[in-house]
Amino acid sequence: MDKKEFVVKETESFRLKVRHWRCTSPNNLNSVEMVNECLDKDGNVEFSSSYNFFMTNDEIISLANQLIGSLE
Repeated sequence: MDKKEFVVKETESFRLKVRHWRCTSPNNLNSVEMVNECLDKDGNVEFSSSYNFFMTNDEIISLANQLIGSLE
C-alpha cells in the first residue's frame, strides 16, 4: 500500500495533516484521512482526532475545485 502524507497547516499549537491511499477494494476509491493535532509548547502531540472519507478521484477533484472556487 502506497500511503502519502502532507501537512496542510502547522502553527505552534496546531497541525493539520492529510493522509491518502488507494483502497484495495473497491479499487476505484481513495481513503482520505484528515488528522487534526493539538500540540504542546514542545511540539509534542497532546490530542489528535481523525476524519476519514472514502472518495473517488472525481470526488476529490470536485472537492478541490469547490474549495478553490470558494476563495474567489
